[in-house]
Amino acid sequence: MSDMTLLGILATVLQSGALAVVIVSTIKLMINKNATFLPFMFVLAMSSYFLSNLYWIAYDLLKPDTRMPIASNEIGECAMILLLSAGLDALLDGKQKKVGEVLFAFLFIGANIVLWIAWSGEWFQDILFGIPYVYFMWILIRGLRSRGVLTLKELLFVSIACISVLIMQIPLLVVKGNLFELTEVVCFVVMFAVITWLGIKSFRCKDFFLASTFFLWTELSMFLSPDVYYNVAMAANTIACFFMFLSMKKELANDLR
Repeated sequence: MSDMTLLGILATVLQSGALAVVIVSTIKLMINKNATFLPFMFVLAMSSYFLSNLYWIAYDLLKPDTRMPIASNEIGECAMILLLSAGLDALLDGKQKKVGEVLFAFLFIGANIVLWIAWSGEWFQDILFGIPYVYFMWILIRGLRSRGVLTLKELLFVSIACISVLIMQIPLLVVKGNLFELTEVVCFVVMFAVITWLGIKSFRCKDFFLASTFFLWTELSMFLSPDVYYNVAMAANTIACFFMFLSMKKELANDLR
């Protein structure tokens, strides 16, 4: 077993422990607040994520340093995304839908899927399990717009930064040498700058849509990152789970006033 695989197992174990804390805390919140749908969807989503992680740990221990084929963990992650989407959609309360928003979500996640396929060569798996992310992102865009948690300038900034990361991923597939190293550094500086900015905004605002956007970007960053960067993005993803819990707690407090 390589050192990177061992580090990956450790990171997944730590994240699973964090998810267990979030799950138990959410269940307690449901009991104390007598609230149902949003925390229920959230706890099911985090439980799906937890089970997906357990599968990852078991696979890496049994078959270290081998690429995992299409497996149960993909189903768990899709369940997580769809369950989170259901909880978020309930908060929208029939807000107006705009064609441009679903088109942007489709194109942005579609670009991610193309990059996944270029890296893995797994057409069926990447397309099938990428589709829920289109819906998830569309829900998030609608929520951010309806709540006005980000200004127009902030939305433009984060959109341009995220798109630039995808664009810089393209030469990383074909170039080598100094150009590759320069592009990689710039790409991941921008990627983690967005992670940091979204994390700070999520902590300050404690809005469930914004925290979920932070979570989504850490997920996509993990999928686009090699081992070293992957583990850093995974740490941010774990933090995002806590921020989603805190924002959901605030959401329930506002509803019960």
